[in-house]
Amino acid sequence: MTNKTSPLDAVHRELGAKMVPFGGWDMPLNYHAGTLAEHGACRTSAVVFDVSHLGTVRVTGAGAHDALQRAFTNDLDKVAPGRCQYTHSLSTDGSVADDIIVWWRSDDVFDVMPNASNTDRIVAALEGLAGDDVTVTDVGATRAVLAVQGPQARNLLSAVMPEAAAVGRFRVTEVDFDGTPIVVAGTGYTGEDGVEIVI
Repeated sequence: MTNKTSPLDAVHRELGAKMVPFGGWDMPLNYHAGTLAEHGACRTSAVVFDVSHLGTVRVTGAGAHDALQRAFTNDLDKVAPGRCQYTHSLSTDGSVADDIIVWWRSDDVFDVMPNASNTDRIVAALEGLAGDDVTVTDVGATRAVLAVQGPQARNLLSAVMPEAAAVGRFRVTEVDFDGTPIVVAGTGYTGEDGVEIVI
């Protein structure tokens, strides 16, 4: 079976990335500078990670909120549209099967972000909980996801996309970038400040 690739696969290869299989994807492990240099840059300045391998499962419809409330461990009612929430998917024995981020984009539109290897399982689980008023769609193949992370991430990003740089922690919104709508969330995958940009 052929691994999936990021929309930026050719760029990674051109820049000399070491590519490795991960969760059914070919993804860059590191570049010539090495992992320690990349880690240091993330902790002192800013870096951009291609996290397109993460799943994006769009859940829409009048019953979407209730389906997600049944599917995951955290309480969506603690947040609201325009917010993001960490949560978990459980196995049948009650152990954690995956950590998930839910982006509540608008009243009846949610993007569920599982880890790469669990996307199909999450789609199946959500379809099993969905009624006629819910649509579950894996939209991962239709977009790229860039995580701009580090203590200087927002400062550097503001020179290019000030609206994206202004998206707050655990917020999600759509912004316009040169006529192209992009989704920006402030969930900070590395533990540093930053945003995730979906185009």
